[in-house]
Amino acid sequence: MLDVVNPLLVPSVLLFETLVVIIEAFIIFFLLERRLGKAFVASLAANLTTGLLSFLYFLIPSEISSSYSDLGLVYVIPLIVNILVETGVLRYFYRGVSMNRILGVSAIMNVATYGLLLTVFS
Repeated sequence: MLDVVNPLLVPSVLLFETLVVIIEAFIIFFLLERRLGKAFVASLAANLTTGLLSFLYFLIPSEISSSYSDLGLVYVIPLIVNILVETGVLRYFYRGVSMNRILGVSAIMNVATYGLLLTVFS
């Protein structure tokens, strides 16, 4: 959920966001193309895009976010949106790679970093 937290409100999130960019860059490097510089730029671009998108998540009413039954709306929907948005960003960098492969890598990247966040903050 690093993309869902406003880094202006929580300074330590910047450290976690940096960690996310690094982790996702290595996932891109190993699963898409063995060019580390390009992987870091692609990861940074994807996370900046979804980071900007996270401001929209703050518009979700607090009544919804406090209801356990709407956990999917608060956590799962943003995860799916982030996967799809980052797939589009990665597609720009890896045009020669199939869309299914990019979607799979984006899903792995986001699930891994969401898992890290849940582990750290649980």
